Amino acid sequence: MVKTFAVIGLGRMGYRTVLAGRAAGLELCSILDSAETPWGVTQDAELAPFVVSAFDDMIARGPDVVAISTTADSHYKLFNSLADAGIKTLLVEKPVACSVADALAMAKRADEDAMQVLVNHNHRAWSVLHKIRAFDGDPRFGKLKSFTIVQGAGGIGNLGTHYFDLANWMFDANPTQVVAFGTQPEAANPRGAQFLDLGGTVMAAYPDQRRLVLEIGDDVGVIGGYEFRYEFGRVLMPFTSEPPRVFIRKPETREMPKHFYGAALEELPWDGFVSGDVVVHTTKVFEDLLTGNRSSGATLRDAAKALEMTAAARLSIERNTIMTLPLQGDDIDRVFSLA
Repeated sequence: MVKTFAVIGLGRMGYRTVLAGRAAGLELCSILDSAETPWGVTQDAELAPFVVSAFDDMIARGPDVVAISTTADSHYKLFNSLADAGIKTLLVEKPVACSVADALAMAKRADEDAMQVLVNHNHRAWSVLHKIRAFDGDPRFGKLKSFTIVQGAGGIGNLGTHYFDLANWMFDANPTQVVAFGTQPEAANPRGAQFLDLGGTVMAAYPDQRRLVLEIGDDVGVIGGYEFRYEFGRVLMPFTSEPPRVFIRKPETREMPKHFYGAALEELPWDGFVSGDVVVHTTKVFEDLLTGNRSSGATLRDAAKALEMTAAARLSIERNTIMTLPLQGDDIDRVFSLA
């Protein structure tokens, strides 16, 4: 029997979530949105009959899976309402919550209620990044030591949590320290003027001297990219719509000391490039939910770790200091106005 799904929120991401759920083989049964004409209906008028404005009406249609595609300030309350209603399979949009405490409480309840929950940190679903991650430890490359991300048109919270989760996944570790230097948004947040999402530069230290640098802000209006630096190799992806360029030391220079930075490199070909696509990636997260796999989405605890990095970056900016992780005391309860 085909399983059914409901989506809460039919804005731009909610509309993509509808497309992804259907692509994963689910049958849409309901959309919860209180807007008179949700954005997704302007894109596809045939979605209008699925839209309801009351939570109980959505539940009455009997979804097997529910996707929360609203802003982060509503996630914790919606999650608990869905758990109270007996929903066992959930996809939650990122950021998972607005405080680390709420994210951890969600994870605890999911365990207690035997719920299957993934957070849509869908960079994990992109085949290109899986391939780059597999270079870590390859004798030709050595260990992945440094990861730099440059990104415009966003902030440390909404987009930043994506990249923090990506770095944790790439390094297969959590950071021990975070420091950040902030920039103020140039314009009101398109998701609502009540949301404050600072930009800036964030640096995170991981075990084994691995490190992340994130440079992000809405004062830059161009798409960004990635650079991955290994002990003996380098992957450059200035635009995520184009294949990466991959370089390694030539065999005759691989045994030279690392401080010989002028050692000759050779470029490796990249075969089978597939550009990033949010709908395709989210489809894979839905498929993981249905199969119990964990290759494409983040668990609630994974997402809580990414959110903790966002919180640490914001606190570092506020206090002008290096933050040590995991956060302690009141910092875990601190609520940020994330979209």
